[in-house]
Amino acid sequence: MLFKLHPDTPKFQVFVLLNQELIYFLNKSIKQQRFGRRLFSYTVVGTACWDNYKIPSGKSDLTRDKFKKLFENLKNETEGTREQLHRLVLDNQDLSSFFLTPNPALLDFLLPNTFEAFKVLAAHLYGATKDLQPIINAAGGVNIHEHFEAFRVETLNGNICKACGMRELAPFRANIGVENQWRADYDHQLCKSKYPLFAVHPDNLIPLCDVCNQDAKKAKNLFATEDISLRYSFYPFSEEANSYISLTIENLRDPSPIVKIRWNTGEGRLVNKLDTWDDVYEIKNRAEGHFTNIEQIIENEIDPTEFEYFQQQVQRRTRSISGRTLKSKPWAYWYHKFFCELDSIHEDDKVAFWERSRFVHNNAKEAVDYIFKI
Repeated sequence: MLFKLHPDTPKFQVFVLLNQELIYFLNKSIKQQRFGRRLFSYTVVGTACWDNYKIPSGKSDLTRDKFKKLFENLKNETEGTREQLHRLVLDNQDLSSFFLTPNPALLDFLLPNTFEAFKVLAAHLYGATKDLQPIINAAGGVNIHEHFEAFRVETLNGNICKACGMRELAPFRANIGVENQWRADYDHQLCKSKYPLFAVHPDNLIPLCDVCNQDAKKAKNLFATEDISLRYSFYPFSEEANSYISLTIENLRDPSPIVKIRWNTGEGRLVNKLDTWDDVYEIKNRAEGHFTNIEQIIENEIDPTEFEYFQQQVQRRTRSISGRTLKSKPWAYWYHKFFCELDSIHEDDKVAFWERSRFVHNNAKEAVDYIFKI
């Protein structure tokens, strides 16, 4: 994460309750011989899960059916394995500890069909069961839309993606109620396809922008590379990358100067976490790609007409930026680093860059004027 989450970030109580129900079910499944009501708690949540089932002419494959499928597969496991599964879920409720000592092979002791049934249930709990009205009522009446609005208020996390700092979580529309506002998808830091036991864990679900969640991360494993090597990742509630990033401008005198993103630390575990963050969200490629046309960015941001004004505006943009700006303005963090680097460059290089960029700009303007005259 570029920025850690605010310490007062509210937990989504629906996930808290569903997570508790899942743990209850796994405990009862250790000894229970038949699938029945006693596998579920006698709470509003347990009743809602039990009552949400397939009817002859209605919707099929609902919550009870998913639990039943998992139970049937758990019966193919030994009692010791079922007990191991329940104990493992209990022992890993503190996600900060899991991030400290991750285990990507956490559920490898399960039979493939059991793991698949667990994965299907996990996806259903997150995708559908969370929207059952009795469960929402039991969670204080706060649904996922209302939780998202609470998550992104300026005094907490703001509307800028915490993973990249580049995009809004979702546009806010005036004259539209909370229920009909667009919201960001909740990313499973530990993807539910590989870690179904965390599918509705309230600390595992974080709203991210669509590029981070859908285009970059998808189902990447935070703790295993493609060749299954162990790696580490930032814990989003207490760790952040923003202090360890170096932005440099290279070849400033050339026709195509470039921006490069590097890490400013050599500490092994920290570099590993930064590399994971980069791999999962494609941070370097996205930042360096955004700054491909440096002249255009400078023109868009400060529109300089003479060198002295250019210097003044670059220096002005090096002032420290407020937390409120970082939470509300896309690219604020990255632009601040860019202008700080530009300001630090030797005077001769800045003059050469200025002269060349003015030459290119003036020639381009003359070409456009000529085209419009034809």
